[in-house]
Amino acid sequence: MPAPPAFDPRTQRRVPAECLSEAGWTRGVFHVPASQAFADYLQFTGTFLPLTDAVLPHAQAPLPFFALHTAALRLVAPDSSDGLVETPGSRGITSPWSVSCLLADGVLQGSIDFLTNQRLSDFLKAARGFLVVRNAVWQPFVSPEATREFPTALVNIALLAGIADAPVQRGHGHPGRLDYGEFAEGAPG
Repeated sequence: MPAPPAFDPRTQRRVPAECLSEAGWTRGVFHVPASQAFADYLQFTGTFLPLTDAVLPHAQAPLPFFALHTAALRLVAPDSSDGLVETPGSRGITSPWSVSCLLADGVLQGSIDFLTNQRLSDFLKAARGFLVVRNAVWQPFVSPEATREFPTALVNIALLAGIADAPVQRGHGHPGRLDYGEFAEGAPG
């Protein structure tokens, strides 16, 4: 098997990350093109994502190279030092909105950004790839004491069992819950 390509600091940046799949937590280093947003890298790199210095679940020694299947990744938490998680300028007219993301083995709570005055249901109609969740708190069902916090986590939308507005909002600018009473029979409009 040929050796993985060498890291080139002129064209790539190192992004240490923790990755959750059905097998458990794997940590290692992604080598991302210098100008590419990490979310775009996850979505468009291909079926397998190369990881170096990978420590697999229940292992101690790192592997020099390991390929993660993109579709198996539930969530990825990049090191907080990577400032290029999303495409620059994508947060211009957005507001943070607190959500709870249900995955097969736990709940991730945090905030997402979407257009001001948009509802979560409308946002989800166009959502693809990985959803960026900030101030993320991961709480597994099996061991709630194993709760973990991440500045940013990217959730694989294809593996979300569901998502809901959080009961307590930290964001602003959202129109709030729709009052279905205004659409009742006999209501003006």
